[in-house]
Amino acid sequence: MPASWIKAPKSLFLLTGSLALGIVGGLTAEYLAIPLPWLLGPLICCAIASTLGMPVREAKKTAAGFRTFLGVAIGVSFTPALFDRIGEMAISLSLLPLYVAALGLIGYPFFRKVCGFDKPTAYFSAMPGGLPDMLAFGAEARADLRMLSLVHATRVMLVVIVLPFVIGSVFDIDFGDSSAIGSHWNNISPIEMVLIVFCAFGGWFTAQKLGITGASIVGPMIFAAIASIAGFLHERPPVEVIIIAQLLIGISVGSKYAGVSRHILLHGMAAAGGYSILIMITGASFAALAAWIGDVGFLDAILAYTPGGQAEMTILAIFAGADAAFVALHHIIRVFLVVMGAPIMHRHLK
Repeated sequence: MPASWIKAPKSLFLLTGSLALGIVGGLTAEYLAIPLPWLLGPLICCAIASTLGMPVREAKKTAAGFRTFLGVAIGVSFTPALFDRIGEMAISLSLLPLYVAALGLIGYPFFRKVCGFDKPTAYFSAMPGGLPDMLAFGAEARADLRMLSLVHATRVMLVVIVLPFVIGSVFDIDFGDSSAIGSHWNNISPIEMVLIVFCAFGGWFTAQKLGITGASIVGPMIFAAIASIAGFLHERPPVEVIIIAQLLIGISVGSKYAGVSRHILLHGMAAAGGYSILIMITGASFAALAAWIGDVGFLDAILAYTPGGQAEMTILAIFAGADAAFVALHHIIRVFLVVMGAPIMHRHLK
């Protein structure tokens, strides 16, 4: 019997167990009235299970498939009225290079001098890019990939856990209200549903073929934005789909803690915790500046300048009733700046 035949049932069993664990976490978080229960519940539950040595597995392809619907949810926010705000967005967007530079100037010395990281690990830990991109560049620069993965996963987890509580209390927002993110599937017309699915998977496929970073979100976002501006698409993906996307993303982040020794775990989480405080202070400062000189809403600015994961910040923006297009555009350009600068720094670090 081929080895792949033996591994397949085992892999399916682990994926099913991880999914069940995530659902338990979501239901528990919903019962306890925790903000974003179907994101934070699975995330915390799977992270704890991973650190205890339980085999938590993420369904990467399935998660990527559902992540495409977050891209569609952002794209629908691009309407003709949005272009009336290009001026104010331009001012805020122009601050992003300074923001990324500030994070590097703060984060690199922190990880290098305070945490004792080597140069490549310190630099790629400080850069607020996507985890896959930072791991790829970090591998080329011979960074410590275990520590790098741990720092970025913990950064995203802490930001996603802390931010809803802060925003919820300051702006009086109920992050547990799923009705805020859209309609249920049976309230969306069949034509709109077909268009949503086409934008999701057609956009993903096209962006992958073109080699676009973050294809599972950026491609569907562009397709949905075109459909929305043309007046064909008016609805976000169903609430049920967004909840499943949150569940799978939560499991994915939680699974990153598997196979890490206790010493590395404590060191990495402490380093990420300290840096998370620094980036949230820096992000709030730039958000206040953008709100002041750019005349944008402070809630939109906070979500735009807090470097959590792109998918996670999208969910926060949708639930908070913020300008999802404004927030998403800032995160896309932030990641683009980090990715473009990585090869230059790679040569310098070598």
